[in-house]
Amino acid sequence: MLALAALAVALLAVYGLRTRWGPALADEYVYLAGARHFARTGSLDARFYDTRAILARGHPHQDVHGPGYVILLGSLTALVHGGYGTAVALNAAAFVAGALPVQALARGLGLDARTALRAGILYLVLPGYLPFVFWAMPEVLLGTLFLGALLLAVRGGDRTAAAAAAGIVLGFGLLVRESLAFGVPAIVVALRDGRRRATFLATVVLFVVCIHVPLSRQRAPGGVNFWRTPSDTSRPGGFAPWHAVRGGEVGRAVAGTWRRVVSNVAGPSAPNATETGILTLFFAMAVVAWRRRRAGTEFARQMASALVLGWLALAFCMLTLFVLGRWSGFRYLMFLMPALLPWTARPAQGPATAARWTVPATAAAACLLFQAAVWQIHERYKSSRQKRQEAVSSYVERYVGARPVGRIALPSGFQYGWRHYPAEVISSLPASVGELRALESAVWFDYLVLSPASPLAADTVDRDRYLLVNATDPEPPLQIYRRLR
Repeated sequence: MLALAALAVALLAVYGLRTRWGPALADEYVYLAGARHFARTGSLDARFYDTRAILARGHPHQDVHGPGYVILLGSLTALVHGGYGTAVALNAAAFVAGALPVQALARGLGLDARTALRAGILYLVLPGYLPFVFWAMPEVLLGTLFLGALLLAVRGGDRTAAAAAAGIVLGFGLLVRESLAFGVPAIVVALRDGRRRATFLATVVLFVVCIHVPLSRQRAPGGVNFWRTPSDTSRPGGFAPWHAVRGGEVGRAVAGTWRRVVSNVAGPSAPNATETGILTLFFAMAVVAWRRRRAGTEFARQMASALVLGWLALAFCMLTLFVLGRWSGFRYLMFLMPALLPWTARPAQGPATAARWTVPATAAAACLLFQAAVWQIHERYKSSRQKRQEAVSSYVERYVGARPVGRIALPSGFQYGWRHYPAEVISSLPASVGELRALESAVWFDYLVLSPASPLAADTVDRDRYLLVNATDPEPPLQIYRRLR
């Protein structure tokens, strides 16, 4: 175990020296700003808002994401007065910790020590895990939480305390992201007897009812928010068809689901070549686990079947409800993949020939190949997004100056909001003049920043409600209006 942990630390050090640091994705700024706000105030109110969410839910409200990651990251931020580095440290700890339960899980399934070590090593190069350590996102943490709950179930013996602990760990994982529910069948199978299963399920239900529901009621609609989704099923708000069915609109739910499938297969939401390769690798791992389930013990067979069942159910939901491409699909499947590694790392039975090692060797080569591809894509993405965010922030700061800003309507103004806490940012602007009027009535904002080509700009300049503060710029990339009343 020490050797595996040392290898994990070495990989983190090498990758950390080669990768680009700092937030870039909108979700990173959302999480970091939310964690900072939670650390300073104990509040889960969002720092970035969508115009339609304000009009639908009022102000303030929470972000669309589950609050678990913000609570954990915010608590650590309060302890060490950190920021982005705290998120990386949390992910690094989860990455190192995740390799150990993979090894222990393989041993709990009856595999030998060498196979268990190979499974742990494969985890360290599994596509997505090492790169996402350096992103302020919960992808690595989710996998470790699921592995922790699963290991407590597998290695907990007949103790009900272990079953309750597994329920608490999974319950917190659900608070981070509800997709961990697709791992419940594997944990239920791992618990083996009815008493422990009842304890686990009761703990999860109690956690959801007493903690998850109260902390999730104020989330913004849309995205991955299970509790409240947009009514438009053409948008990737995955649970909208379910709510349409509940409302008796079966036809609209079916039509929206079919549009999502078409978009995911051959439309704008289809995965690119690298994403397709990773998804293919994940699919192959599920197939290997299914085919090799008969070669192990009865317990191992049941575990493989439960894991593959959860994998198929989640993959189906990704295809029919959510976005499969745009670096979303494989992220949702990531948390389940480490639990399939014991079957992937195990050589085939038979004579001691090179063919026995085809699956482990191929999996290792594919993991390394996709790891390199993900690194290159992430580096280009981070570089372009950070430059764009810096350009927007710097230009707005030039004209807003040191004036205290309580709230600013700034499209994609994520870096500005991160820099200028406690300022709030309305990062998604009104789509029409009517929505702008409604937003003005719903909430005060000190500044309104528009593209010169925006249809709202022509309406705003003629009203005495706003003052154009960068009127002296002959070629402004943005028009910055100070709201007067």
